[in-house]
Amino acid sequence: MTTAVSLTTIDDCWNRIGFRGDRSCPELERVVHCHNCQVFGNAGRHFLDAPSPPGYAAEWTRRLAAPIEADPADLVGVLTFRLGEEWLALEVRLLVEVTTPRPVHRIPRRGGILAGVVNIRGELHLCVHLDALLGVRRDVPQAGAPRRHQPRLLVVRRENERWVLPVDEVDEVHRFSRQGLTGTPATLSRSLARLTRGVFSHDERSIGLLDEERLFETLRARTR
Repeated sequence: MTTAVSLTTIDDCWNRIGFRGDRSCPELERVVHCHNCQVFGNAGRHFLDAPSPPGYAAEWTRRLAAPIEADPADLVGVLTFRLGEEWLALEVRLLVEVTTPRPVHRIPRRGGILAGVVNIRGELHLCVHLDALLGVRRDVPQAGAPRRHQPRLLVVRRENERWVLPVDEVDEVHRFSRQGLTGTPATLSRSLARLTRGVFSHDERSIGLLDEERLFETLRARTR
């Protein structure tokens, strides 16, 4: 079983003799910045491998693995989630897992929608700013104010591609009829409208169903 790592077991040399310290580390001349050093990377991996809260993985495993009863062919299962004030959805078959937020390691000299890489169960995956891609403003936490909902990371996959998408809130898996899908309203941003297949209603919400083909194609193009 994986156990949490105490701060006292990690030598934070980057704060003492590294880039944030007195800069006396002999490795700095070679690696330029502590972010490029193997010691810093190994320390980050310890934090990234910390276990999820008790019962969290089991709960989402139960939700996502629950058998779907026989339904008409036009029903589709989707996971709904929120970015800022926009409710969106992706088909469940694209979803690998929903997990808690964790540190994202920035990639030197790369920016734009690419946030960096994040460790998911021992594997590094590219993490992107979905809000920037869709032209949606995410929640901005106020200092000292309690959060109503916990942000999450969605790990999605299509063929051989995997991406990590930070979102503000995750709802549940829902099913809706494809016949209930309507056109995108004019109030959506141009970027969001271009990557949305249509809109459906659930629990008095208008939810935009993302177009997986255009979404993954755009992610590839914008992160090259």
